[in-house]
Amino acid sequence: MTTVTIDHIAVMVSDIEKSLRFYRDLLGFEVVSPEEHIGGPIDKMTGISGVHMREYRLRAPGGVNGYRRGEGAAQLTFDLIQWIKPPSPIRRYPIHHVPSSHFAFGIGDLQSTYERLKKEGVQFVSPPVTFTGEGEWHVLFLYDPDGNLLELNELVDSDLRHREQQAHKYAWTKG
Repeated sequence: MTTVTIDHIAVMVSDIEKSLRFYRDLLGFEVVSPEEHIGGPIDKMTGISGVHMREYRLRAPGGVNGYRRGEGAAQLTFDLIQWIKPPSPIRRYPIHHVPSSHFAFGIGDLQSTYERLKKEGVQFVSPPVTFTGEGEWHVLFLYDPDGNLLELNELVDSDLRHREQQAHKYAWTKG
């Protein structure tokens, strides 16, 4: 079997410039490159004819948790994509809806980030919550301008960043 890697994450947005301001200016992502796709290969890839989409490729300046940017396999881009043709339907699903997903980003100081984003009018599911077990970490969920669900987490125990995750057995509770 061939080795699998994670290359990028893409999120559909209704206003690419508004989303860029959110991810770049409020969360601190860097722009790698703007892209535009019109017809041809993008039509074939999506199975839709007449496609026109715009995209910003972003990256987190801190790299991937546990790695520094530029260190081996830690290059991951976060792509914002706006469909110009055909336009995307817009709908926010509840946090527990299937299918749905969320994107988790590591942050250095969750409490101050929460306070700063709250002043900017960002909508949160909850304030920061603390988890313990394999170390201490703080987590919260929030929505981007299009209602995409995001998680911000702060690993308080910096050792967690550099530990290899260990597979372990777990028995689910009944119910």
